[in-house]
Amino acid sequence: MVPTIPKPALYSILLLAAISASAQEWPRFRGPNGSGHGKISSFPAEFTTADYDWTIKLNGVGHSSPTVGTKCLFLTVYDEEKNERRVLCFDSQSGARDWIWKHPVEQHNLHKYNNFASSTPAVDKDHVYVVWGSGTNTEAIALTHEGELAWQRSWSGFISDHGFGASPILVDGVLILHTDNVEKRTSYVMGLDPKNGESLWKMERVTEDPEAKHVTAYNTPTSVTVGGKTILVVLQTNDGWKGIDPKTGEVLWSYQGDYNQRSVASIGSFEDIIFATFGSGGKGKMATALKVKAKGDPEVLYSLGLSDGLEYVPTPLFHDGLLYLWGDGGILTCRDAITGKEVYQERIGGNFFSSPVVIDGKIFCGSRDGQFFAVAPGREFKILGRSNLMSGMNATPAIANNRVFLRTDTHLISIKGKGK
Repeated sequence: MVPTIPKPALYSILLLAAISASAQEWPRFRGPNGSGHGKISSFPAEFTTADYDWTIKLNGVGHSSPTVGTKCLFLTVYDEEKNERRVLCFDSQSGARDWIWKHPVEQHNLHKYNNFASSTPAVDKDHVYVVWGSGTNTEAIALTHEGELAWQRSWSGFISDHGFGASPILVDGVLILHTDNVEKRTSYVMGLDPKNGESLWKMERVTEDPEAKHVTAYNTPTSVTVGGKTILVVLQTNDGWKGIDPKTGEVLWSYQGDYNQRSVASIGSFEDIIFATFGSGGKGKMATALKVKAKGDPEVLYSLGLSDGLEYVPTPLFHDGLLYLWGDGGILTCRDAITGKEVYQERIGGNFFSSPVVIDGKIFCGSRDGQFFAVAPGREFKILGRSNLMSGMNATPAIANNRVFLRTDTHLISIKGKGK
């Protein structure tokens, strides 16, 4: 008789299998496919500065998160005094800086909580890729792992409400980015050849209703694999959801929805389920969970509203058949990932822009107030630990090479797993 694997355990097995090939790398915002799950041995629920493997004082500001290749860690910072962005490369084991690449910034409008180093780099075996706004342009830049410029592209007409926020990702060997133009009421999703930056395709998203405000999207896309086919998933308020062939740009399916709020938190996904929130004023106010099909438009699993404990900036987290929504104001809501039914809603306290991640089977998230919380996974709420950081945290951790890398407002911190 073949034993039956409980559904939560099956979720864990499938997810671990999906990330095992890249377990020692953290190649984009929130790691492999944006899952937020990292591999590490025996990471403590609480730690002090004595547990730090190394720390680096960052000369500049930024909300971008670390990304890690085989051995190199990449990070962007903005030097306010010199008005330049910097891409930094560190040896992830020792913390030694390998190189620094500098680029001038043409100022543009920013939200009071945004800055000029808010997008997280993406990395593959050849390059590190950064995308950002400068003046009225969107810029995409590829650097070699030795810090040499490989290629640079620029598109005019980047005019946004609050600056830049979305991070680039690589899907099926294609570099994906998107940008918006509020004045022209349109936006683009683009696929580039990562080898040379040449355009492979471009999809225009237009606000067709002349009475509707064009609402800029700040989320980072994701991808799902259904029926053996990889589908890029993008989302914008006025144009809704799109499932796209990442190699050709062909739109495979659409879901419009009835949205009037901004999409800031990145799209969460697990297997064939995708979930995203919309909001304003520091609160998530609308959300939809979709089940993607191999053919045809997706199925709506459930929709949520203002009273359902939605986040606005932090990205949703799927883990063991549950969906965790870590609210900006410090309220954690746990829901069944399939039905959306609430499991619990509890107050943690603090203010959050960082997104939750799974480290050594525990759920962690860092606060803008300088605390790093550990919460037990599962249907019973339990805070496992609170650790004080050297300053506030807006970025999301990276987990690679048996280390957790934390970017605070002032420092880059490495903490090793305690196991062998």
